[in-house]
Amino acid sequence: MTSAADPYYVAKEEVEGAIQKVQEMHKEWGRLLQSENTARSQRFQHLHSEISGDLRQLDFDLQDISATISMVEENRKRFQIADTEIASRKAFVTGSRRTLKELQESVGGNAAAAKIEADKRSVLTKKDGGANTERRNQIAKDNDQFLERERQSQQQIIQSQDEALDQIGASAQRLHSAANTISMELKEQQQMLQDLDHDIDKETEKLNFVMKRIGRLMQTSDNKQICLIIGLFVLMIVLVFFIVNS
Repeated sequence: MTSAADPYYVAKEEVEGAIQKVQEMHKEWGRLLQSENTARSQRFQHLHSEISGDLRQLDFDLQDISATISMVEENRKRFQIADTEIASRKAFVTGSRRTLKELQESVGGNAAAAKIEADKRSVLTKKDGGANTERRNQIAKDNDQFLERERQSQQQIIQSQDEALDQIGASAQRLHSAANTISMELKEQQQMLQDLDHDIDKETEKLNFVMKRIGRLMQTSDNKQICLIIGLFVLMIVLVFFIVNS
């Protein structure tokens, strides 16, 4: 069987091309792994995903090549292939698997996984830190607004108390003025009562004098004197009336 008609060589070329492509991508992948935050680098994430997919496909391709080699060994009469060719094919599969394993261990190994996980935690920590800062700023803002509202409320209460005290002071001043007025009026009334008592005492003395004269006149039977007594009595009543109503 010629190499042009043997599908092994087609598969071999495809596997060799795929391995070379993955190795080139792996170089860039390794550089980005060391130099950048893998959780933020879209290029690294794209390479990581593409390399992982290509490695899985290469594993399937090598399994298919191994299966064809086994089939050839089991059917030596049908497939007239020399032992050296079969050994060469097995060596190719073994070498390709070795390279594939090295790439898989590099991409999926503990060191790479630790770096990727650390980058993820770093991004999450920064996000959480930013969120915490935002929450702290919001809490501080809310506290400032609360204190401002309380300050304004206290000022309103103090202002209301001041206004109430001003009203009370004005009322007290009005009451003081009214009390002074009443006191003056009471003093005037007291003076008027004292003057009235003095006038009554004077008129009482006069009345007593008149009554004494009337008593003396009552002891006589002279008509003129009786008329005089009646006139004096009327005059006395008129004087008392004026005294009371003055």
